[in-house]
Amino acid sequence: MVENIKDLNKNEETSKVKDEEQKDASCNDTKEETLEKETKETSSKPSKEDKKKKKSREEIQIEALKAELNKLRDERTKEHESFLMARADLENVRRRVQEDAIQERKYFSMGIVSDLINPVDMLVKASNMETDDIQMKNFLIGFQMIANQIIDILKRDGLAEIEAKGKEFDPNFHQAISKEHVDGVEAGQVIEVLQTGYKYKDRIIKPAMVKVSE
Repeated sequence: MVENIKDLNKNEETSKVKDEEQKDASCNDTKEETLEKETKETSSKPSKEDKKKKKSREEIQIEALKAELNKLRDERTKEHESFLMARADLENVRRRVQEDAIQERKYFSMGIVSDLINPVDMLVKASNMETDDIQMKNFLIGFQMIANQIIDILKRDGLAEIEAKGKEFDPNFHQAISKEHVDGVEAGQVIEVLQTGYKYKDRIIKPAMVKVSE
């Protein structure tokens, strides 16, 4: 009986020891799991230095994007300026072509008029010849009529005589052939027209040949 009680006590003590060992083991496992969890959380949580590095990388990327954006803006500005310059050049070319076309139409007949001036002058000079022959006078009258008709046609197209006699000498319109002193006349005045000058619209075909006072 006593031995059974001892064995029972012994078994109870053994069971207590086992329970305590199991508790200790369970406690140790729990501590290890907690430690492992804390370690994982600590390792997964970024440090201040990592945050700084990450922020620094983001700032670099932002700066790079800003630089690229500024570059694109500059390129767009240059392209826009090039476009405006090209459009201005095109407009200038178009305007010059228009002006040239207008000028060409305006002076289209100038070459023909210039070619006719000398023959007309010869007719005028011939018609002003003095003669006592009646038949020749009739011819000269006919020459004068023809010359006047041609001059009238040319004047309607834009031909005009250059005014000279009594005017101040102007090298743009007059060509001095000789000089002569005339009492009461200021120097530089046209005193005689030796050959009529002509202009076509606002262009000189040939200057008037004149005698100028000195």
